[in-house]
Amino acid sequence: MALFRTLSAAIQGIDAHIVDVEVDMYPSGTARDFVTVGMPDAAVKESRDRIKSALLNSGFGYPSKSVTINLAPANVRKEGAGFDLPMATAILGAMGAVRNADDFMMVGELSLDGSLRPVRGALSIAVAAARRGIQNLLVPFENASEAARSLACAISPRLSNS
Repeated sequence: MALFRTLSAAIQGIDAHIVDVEVDMYPSGTARDFVTVGMPDAAVKESRDRIKSALLNSGFGYPSKSVTINLAPANVRKEGAGFDLPMATAILGAMGAVRNADDFMMVGELSLDGSLRPVRGALSIAVAAARRGIQNLLVPFENASEAARSLACAISPRLSNS
């Protein structure tokens, strides 16, 4: 399998916009070929090295193929390291190590040892997931309480008053 897709979200102001994270791997060039397209900022582009170290240090290995990652839609600016987890998961999917992830939305910054660091915007991301009908949201542990509370509020606004 060479093509794989995961879901994430980009934060703009207080809103989250759903982002398709598509990974394609193909034999070409060197194993250092890693391209990210779809209006990523510098932190997103730097994820290449975090992802590679995290996958290797977690025992998954890293592909010896070229990797192209598309963050769609291209007209939404992608900022921060929160795309590390969905990009790494999509790389694992393209390698055949992960099954279909269509029922999940995920965000998280990877440390070099593969652990997750918190991200900003968990509340907005959970609301966007609920509005899209996505019931499985993967976030770093430090964001779990905020995401769970905001998900409950998005489903039943009256819970936010208690």
